[in-house]
Amino acid sequence: MRTKIAAGAAGGLIGGLALAAVIALMPAPAGAGSMLGFMAHLVRSVHPAVGWLVCAVYGVLIGAWFGRLLHAQVLDAGPAMLWGGVYGLGWWIVAGIVLVPAALARWPLSIAAVDQVRGVALPLLIGHLVYGVILGLVWCRITSRPSFQRHTSQATVAGRRAA
Repeated sequence: MRTKIAAGAAGGLIGGLALAAVIALMPAPAGAGSMLGFMAHLVRSVHPAVGWLVCAVYGVLIGAWFGRLLHAQVLDAGPAMLWGGVYGLGWWIVAGIVLVPAALARWPLSIAAVDQVRGVALPLLIGHLVYGVILGLVWCRITSRPSFQRHTSQATVAGRRAA
């Protein structure tokens, strides 16, 4: 199971960097300068480069959770990308309702929170969908490699004990 969590974290890192790249291309809300600047602002920084770091760390953390959720699954690329996209959509909802408002010191679902998130909702939606699809694809590619499957089967055999 740990190896699939690590595969999810690796996919999350690549997906997180893709998320940062996608939102870097998107228009920012008024006063934010750029979307990466907005991401940096969430952690009280003024440097847009911190926005890349925020996306990478966020991607690794939720990617590891993706690997944990799918630890018992063996998926082909298509279903893995579909589940990754659904997973990204779910995290977009969580980010929009809870994470971004909390980082901006707003009560989730309050009028002030909705006003703050409204300007970044579309870029974050597109970014999270791209993130999820890439996460699913990378997770599938890593977990379907023969060396990965051999490693996990050896760990299973080593973990069994005689009665």
